[in-house]
Amino acid sequence: MEIDALLKLMDSQFTSRKFETTPVPEENLEKIFKAARSAPSGANTQPWEFIVIKNSGKKERIAEILVEAQKNARKQDKEFPHGKKSNLYERIVEPPVLIVVCADTRFKKAYPKVGDREGNLNVSMGVVIQNMMLAAKAMGLSLSWNTVDSLSRRDLQNLLNVPDYLRIIEVLQLGYPAKSKPPSYRREIGEFVHEEELDTGKLRKNDEIKDLISSRKTPNIYSGIEENKK
Repeated sequence: MEIDALLKLMDSQFTSRKFETTPVPEENLEKIFKAARSAPSGANTQPWEFIVIKNSGKKERIAEILVEAQKNARKQDKEFPHGKKSNLYERIVEPPVLIVVCADTRFKKAYPKVGDREGNLNVSMGVVIQNMMLAAKAMGLSLSWNTVDSLSRRDLQNLLNVPDYLRIIEVLQLGYPAKSKPPSYRREIGEFVHEEELDTGKLRKNDEIKDLISSRKTPNIYSGIEENKK
């Protein structure tokens, strides 16, 4: 693939929250995992495990767990825009496929003790997910995030037979997007690239970051922002 074609593919990525009911062909799913297999990782540990969920009953149970966790999170952090529980439930049960992403924490021992072992593991997991997202996009599919937190992790582990040393980090939604979206806000390259040393004059001020989040200059940072403003 030429670089311009790759950049165009990257620019066209977006997080879909609505999916068509069209099944995902098995060969496409296999290609997504081939992309995962090719991902680099710290010390070549390949610390990922994936659970493919297609059963509607199991998707419903996962959605119930995540909605309950969202409800508890709202009680603990009333200022955070958690969004509507109906939106979360629908975006878990509607996609034809869910991919539960697990990180094998045992591999942190493969990284230097004096380094950032947790960071090494997280970077490896982020890279493999990006590979999968690009592969999905290249086939006209969307692979969207739903990060798992400590409030839902234990129940998901019990449901999916996941041992403690595997940390469930994402429940990805895979399917054909019901609609496309225009490119979202992106900073100009000159705003975040620094020559030879950090130019602190380019860094965004605290008030600017606060305004960026509250005014939603980056569209739909979180689905509950408008709801929380009411």
